[in-house]
Amino acid sequence: MVTMKKWYFSNDGKITGPFGLQAANEQVAKYPNAFAWHPSYAQWMPVSCVDEFDIFVSVPKPPMEVPKKLYEDFVGKEREMIATLQRIDKTLSVTNDSLHELDQDIDNTIEITHNLNIEVKTTIENIEQQFAALKKNLAVAKKHP
Repeated sequence: MVTMKKWYFSNDGKITGPFGLQAANEQVAKYPNAFAWHPSYAQWMPVSCVDEFDIFVSVPKPPMEVPKKLYEDFVGKEREMIATLQRIDKTLSVTNDSLHELDQDIDNTIEITHNLNIEVKTTIENIEQQFAALKKNLAVAKKHP
């Protein structure tokens, strides 16, 4: 004589059973989120994980078509965002070009300032030499009136 498996179910904490396979399948149909157990299991199993049960998975309905107004609003906002990003990109490009020109102007100003400093230093040295020479000549002239 073949002994049939006896199944026990736990649904929201309420334990029922034992059930033969046909009655167990009826329980699975009623309570698809229940847990099942029989003596060969070490723990309760979700009924969806027990291969011996007839589990019917219903095919979900396809999603609704996106309403035209919602789609048009989305496309409009997307276009506005793209236009804004293009303006920002153009502004950043102009700013980058301006910064590059400013950097060149600063480099030129530094070079001009350096050259002017050399010219001023040279001019001051020449004036100091001329002053020293005039002072010397004046001192000689005072000694020989």
